Amino acid sequence: MAQIFTIIGARPQFIKAAAMTRAIADSPFWNQTILHTGQHYDPLLSDIFFEELNIPKPTFSLKLITSDRSERMVEMRKGIKEALETSSPDVVLVYGDTDSTLAGAQVAHELRIPLIHIEAGLRSFDLAMPEEINRIETDKLSTLLVAPTRTAIANLESEGLFHSLLSGDIMHDNALHFTKDLHCIKTSSILVTMHRPSNVDSPERLHSWIDAVGEFCLDNRISAVFPVHPRTEKGLIKIFGKDFKSILMNQRIKAIKPVGYIELLKLIKSSSLVITDSGGVQKESYSCGTASVVIRHNTEWVELLESGHSVLCPEPSDLMELATSKHSQIIDTSDNLYGDGNASVHILKEISKRFSSL
Repeated sequence: MAQIFTIIGARPQFIKAAAMTRAIADSPFWNQTILHTGQHYDPLLSDIFFEELNIPKPTFSLKLITSDRSERMVEMRKGIKEALETSSPDVVLVYGDTDSTLAGAQVAHELRIPLIHIEAGLRSFDLAMPEEINRIETDKLSTLLVAPTRTAIANLESEGLFHSLLSGDIMHDNALHFTKDLHCIKTSSILVTMHRPSNVDSPERLHSWIDAVGEFCLDNRISAVFPVHPRTEKGLIKIFGKDFKSILMNQRIKAIKPVGYIELLKLIKSSSLVITDSGGVQKESYSCGTASVVIRHNTEWVELLESGHSVLCPEPSDLMELATSKHSQIIDTSDNLYGDGNASVHILKEISKRFSSL
């Protein structure tokens, strides 16, 4: 059998890998070797996803020593190279826009192994975001560019990259797959997620977002559920101390530990609104029929804005008006913005077509 070598390291990639894993498991031609870079090492952001999404345990798992980004990239490249030289796969598969994505792409290119980039062509046009650099550089190095939307295809073509496939979105695949048997009743509660450095690393800015969310909840007499990312927790402790959970409750914000993927889908599906800075949660909200407010200056998922399913909120001072406009809005997903729920099957067919002779 031919071998796909999958490189993952962060929560969104585990979720994406689940969809492709189901397709690969049904294939008589391909098998899969997984490498976990160790980028997300917290069990609440890593192990739980492998368990609940039925992703095979990684054959290779890196243990990163340093927290310095440039040094971690060196560590990842070294570990990935050793694993690829041991495995000699037919193709390398990377997802999205994390440091793990770029490290895998660089090594595959160096070793001249065909590289497939799933979620290619997304652009925020904000070069201050590390993710934007990662996705641009990965696209340049890739053999096959798997783009989830027509906008992504257009972005690639504008950069002179034409070796692409319009696939639909595999995270949409997963959301549909794992919610088909979920029976959730819509409540008045909202869901909040924040983890991006631009929102949580500055105590002043994080405090402003918390105050804005609290004001919206108090004004509307509703509650917010807030799964707290480890990075965000550090900021909250700086602001409020270790007892931050009880302090946030005074603003009707219930801070909880990070949740698994299926539990997050339940929260999204039962919420009346999602406030998030996550690219994945934006789309999961759409897939679950819940409107979202994206607390960023830009998004790579422009279709959500154009269709009115989501709205950008660049500053905390904008939140009250924008959240009010989206609260309890009904989202119609019959427009199939992100495909028919079978993107992973379409992708594997194309991989087989292009690389089965290797």
